[in-house]
Amino acid sequence: MSELENLHNEETNDTSYDHVLKYTGVFGGVQGLKMLVSLVRNKLTSKFLGEFGVGLISVYGSITEFLVNASNLGVPLNATRRSGELFDVGATDEIEHFVMVVRTWVLWTAILSLLICVCASPLISYFFFDHKWDHYYEVLMMMPVSVCILLAEGECAILKGLRQVRKVAIIEGLIALLTLALTVPFYYYIGLKGVVVGLICTGLASLITHAYFSFRLVSYRVSPFSRKVFFEGLPMVKKGIPYVLAGVSAAGLGMIIPAMMLQAENSNLGDVGLYRVGWTLMVAYAGMVFVALEADYFPRLSSFCHDTEKMNQTINQQVNVCLLVLTPLLILFLLFLPWIIRLLYRDSFLVAMDMAVCACFYPFFRALSLPVGYTTLAKGDSMLFLALEVAYNILFGVLIWWLYNAYGLTGAGIALSVGALYDIIVVLLVCGYKYKVKIRRGTWMIFFCQLICLAVTFFFCIASNVELKYFFGGIAFVVSLLYSGFHMSRHSDFLRRALHHFTHSSGDCC
Repeated sequence: MSELENLHNEETNDTSYDHVLKYTGVFGGVQGLKMLVSLVRNKLTSKFLGEFGVGLISVYGSITEFLVNASNLGVPLNATRRSGELFDVGATDEIEHFVMVVRTWVLWTAILSLLICVCASPLISYFFFDHKWDHYYEVLMMMPVSVCILLAEGECAILKGLRQVRKVAIIEGLIALLTLALTVPFYYYIGLKGVVVGLICTGLASLITHAYFSFRLVSYRVSPFSRKVFFEGLPMVKKGIPYVLAGVSAAGLGMIIPAMMLQAENSNLGDVGLYRVGWTLMVAYAGMVFVALEADYFPRLSSFCHDTEKMNQTINQQVNVCLLVLTPLLILFLLFLPWIIRLLYRDSFLVAMDMAVCACFYPFFRALSLPVGYTTLAKGDSMLFLALEVAYNILFGVLIWWLYNAYGLTGAGIALSVGALYDIIVVLLVCGYKYKVKIRRGTWMIFFCQLICLAVTFFFCIASNVELKYFFGGIAFVVSLLYSGFHMSRHSDFLRRALHHFTHSSGDCC
């Protein structure tokens, strides 16, 4: 029997608070594994390649991100939305046909990425390689990476839309381990030349891993020369063009920021590497709670986007879980940041610590703005999404340029936090007016209580007295953790059962 016949089961149909908490925890655990793997990989990378090598990896990563965002035509995002709708209907034949259309269009986007790379490589070379046009061949080496990522994104979108959340989590964990195994040996044996080889190998590993799980669910079929398939997928692509422009805007900003830093006085590629470290610490690692949003939350929200009451319930539920899970972890992360940087990198990277501390409000504010912001995606309102993204990217670019030139890496951290605060205000106003999104009183209470705990920790982290930092930061952590535990136990049967079991076990021991 095909796995498609078993799509609807107790796990895939569950939308309870326990489900949200469960998969936030699952993906948080996967991110924890990725962080442990990164601990080893980044430590070895910084040892074998140094700050210059880390900066070079950042540059290649920005180039690849630009190529992918410029060519994906919004297909993965719209594929997740549409396959989620077909999942609710339960039409197996329609799902198989739609997946074939998606895979055909994804194949075309991969070809498009090759054309964009060939045409744009001299210009990209000029911006990233000391204003020289003749490094285009280094940009061209990113073509196989972008192709693998685009094809893998297509398969991942299918898995997400069909609520295969567990499989997506397994894939994330496998790719983390494969990235370690397929990069560090090249860094060790061939130095900086191993950066490109490692990127190609990890891109290929990601594609193979996604394909293994996705092909078992729906057999691989494409029809690249069919006019019927072309026109069936065209509305999805038309709707996706604004998402592409938004992605290009974000990727362009990712390319401009290193370029702006390199233009600053007394700046070099090492500073770009340090910025990337600060960004990774506070955006990637501290934001690990958000990984479950796209894989689990977005398909669920898409299902309820026409029911305002259920939509608001889903949004507030997700915001609550994000805030309650993230804040204690974020406080603990801030308190032990010097040791974390030493573990993940080496002492010379401690320069990035002030930036990471000042950026600590970025993931916290995003815990509110992201679940609300996904409403524009769930509604398919691509033009509004584009307008919000472009406005944010312009503001953030100006903030980075101004604050980095004024305060260095610390200013970059401040820019991240200020930009996230702006995002909350705009997203709440726009989505509240257009979609009747409403953040409930209980959610605001959680937000402000946890904000106070984080603000106390931040204040004593920037103070010079280490003893006060750990004393008051420790108190803030305990308060935040108890507050989170109290609220989650009220809504989660799982936590109540675990607490009941623990209490009775303790009583038996006595």
